[in-house]
Amino acid sequence: MQLFTSVYELIRTLWVKFIFFIAEPIFPLLLPDPYTRAGNVRVEAKPAHESRVTMTEIISPHHCNVKGLCRAGSIMAWVDIAAGIAAKRHASSPSVTRSIDDVAFLHPVKDGDILTIQASVNKSWRTSMEVGVKVEAYTPLTGERFFVAHAYLTFVALSPRPQPKTYLGIKWVEHRPTSVPGLTPNSDMEKKRYEMAEKRRQSRLKEEKKPNLQSIRDLMRDWSQGLREHAHQHIAAIKSHPAFQPRPSIDESTEKKQQQLHSSRSSNTANSSVYSEGEREEEEQPSSETTTIQIEPEESSNTSINVNENEQSQQLTVQEDQQQKQKRKRRKRYSMDPVMQLPFLEAPMETTFAEMVELVMPQHANTLNITFGGVVIQWLEQCALASANRLTRAYLLTASIDSLSFVTPTHVGDVVTIRSIVSRAYSSSMEIYVSMEAVFKIENLQTGETHFTNDAFFTIVAIDKEHIPVRIPKAIPRTEAEMKLFEGGIKRREKRLEQKVELIDLVNSVSNQGLAAPYISIPISS
Repeated sequence: MQLFTSVYELIRTLWVKFIFFIAEPIFPLLLPDPYTRAGNVRVEAKPAHESRVTMTEIISPHHCNVKGLCRAGSIMAWVDIAAGIAAKRHASSPSVTRSIDDVAFLHPVKDGDILTIQASVNKSWRTSMEVGVKVEAYTPLTGERFFVAHAYLTFVALSPRPQPKTYLGIKWVEHRPTSVPGLTPNSDMEKKRYEMAEKRRQSRLKEEKKPNLQSIRDLMRDWSQGLREHAHQHIAAIKSHPAFQPRPSIDESTEKKQQQLHSSRSSNTANSSVYSEGEREEEEQPSSETTTIQIEPEESSNTSINVNENEQSQQLTVQEDQQQKQKRKRRKRYSMDPVMQLPFLEAPMETTFAEMVELVMPQHANTLNITFGGVVIQWLEQCALASANRLTRAYLLTASIDSLSFVTPTHVGDVVTIRSIVSRAYSSSMEIYVSMEAVFKIENLQTGETHFTNDAFFTIVAIDKEHIPVRIPKAIPRTEAEMKLFEGGIKRREKRLEQKVELIDLVNSVSNQGLAAPYISIPISS
């Protein structure tokens, strides 16, 4: 009887799969197209300028870190929205982010700056489009306008379909890629961008596949679930409130005050020893060029002359002091702030492990309930900054983001887990590997089965209050998975530096010609 039941279940399962296999490609074609149903007509090609989008954003404190510098995740969220609007204008269909090429941030953006984001479609293929985005910033108080970053995003157009409400409808009515109109370039710059987009696409297809980093992802999952001990995982100490501490006697309080006074004096001498003897002598010696004011009541004209000479000499003295301070800043290649100096020179990589869990809410997704690519990058950066803070004691700033692909989309209601670890540390910057996996709300929420969605490498720089680089300890690998991640850091860093040099050369050449920076004419292989 059990054998008969199992055979019956097997036949029924195969029959249902066969029905799905036959009906799945046919059933979506029977559904109406909302765009044409509204009275519109789909065309074969569109001009490039129709997809152009310009966004203006004012940097607020909630977009910035504690240093007042805008986070890269906030900028990339706006970049993703601008690129998505441009893709949707060209395709006349909902579009989702498929991949993002390497992004380098050439200048930090501060609180109060005004950000200008311009996006346009470079070229379209059968179901995908490349969108180029240029980011510039403007400082209202000084009137300075500067270039921030370039980005190339690949979008895929999906068929607009009604929202299914049953399990059978979810299986049948999926949002599948649909064809998009061709792109017609008109101006010389649009033609150049059109040609470069095809070269970048060919370089993406020919690019070597990324190394399989499943071993380090499994290691971080074991640390998260407690299946493997995490070294140097100290228990946090409990600090009691001062009101619950016993009151010290008079002799003890006097000794504590003397110790605090002695420690403050020693710290002041230590801070003063940071500068060289010549620099201290320059600060202590009074300026010999200052003139004394001698006022004689009988000669008022001489008095005014002496006052003017004194004001001029004081202005010269202030200018010389500013020049000396600038020279000292240039001489200080790395920060000498004692607060940011760590007592150790190296640390195990596993001590930088960090983890985040997020629930995809409706405000995180587009009209298809698919998570925005910019929101995903924000989450990845937050986790990367958490890992970086475990290795250094400084202000952190994201310098670049390597190319990333969205392997599996996440939807509203999914639970995503982000894990990160410092893959390699240099003098004042570090590379951080971040991965994300999701538990889908319908299929795997009860079973707990996870799906890998995407991963990326972030480059983060450590700076002090004066934006001077801070030396950071080295991250030492101990396991085989950590060593594999560590060894690939040099090659990835060389690629970033080459792309950054190409970007700087192109921006400088365009600015020398007196033209605005181009949208997407940077010949960088993704």
